[in-house]
Amino acid sequence: MMQLAQKPSRNLAFSWEDLLGLLRDELQEYGGLLGLLDAQQQNILNRRPDGILEINQSVQNQMEASQILLKRRESFVSSLAQCYGESSSSTLSELLPHFPEVTKPMFESLIEEINKLISQVRRKIEQNQRLLNRLTEVTDKILSIASPSSHSKTYTRSGNLNRLSSDRSSLNESA
Repeated sequence: MMQLAQKPSRNLAFSWEDLLGLLRDELQEYGGLLGLLDAQQQNILNRRPDGILEINQSVQNQMEASQILLKRRESFVSSLAQCYGESSSSTLSELLPHFPEVTKPMFESLIEEINKLISQVRRKIEQNQRLLNRLTEVTDKILSIASPSSHSKTYTRSGNLNRLSSDRSSLNESA
């Protein structure tokens, strides 16, 4: 790995390698999360409830790990922004003009890749939620046909569907 000696301020104990490591770790976590969401989608499409429940816990754990890394990066970037005299709410992209020229392309690339993965993760989560909702609707319809007396629907004050069923299995839709 290339060693970068330039520091943003004499008073800041800062290492470009630390920031680079944080971004690479975050990239890896989002990549892992995307893989788990793909596996979750396969379990949904294959109608494997045990697999769905199992993978949901893994997805939740991975999301928590990603959030921890995101918070660490945000804290790091906030400190860096203050050292450059910028707002503590500045994004890493906004701080790039302060970076040494030799590091800008590398950080731009990592930021772009992380943002792309975050968008893919959000899309996959939305897809999986829609699939789970549809699976629940189909299951409810089957249950109402199979046993109409034990499966009834009512509506809440806000107009949302409130299902009352003694047979209804619940899917953990934490993703």
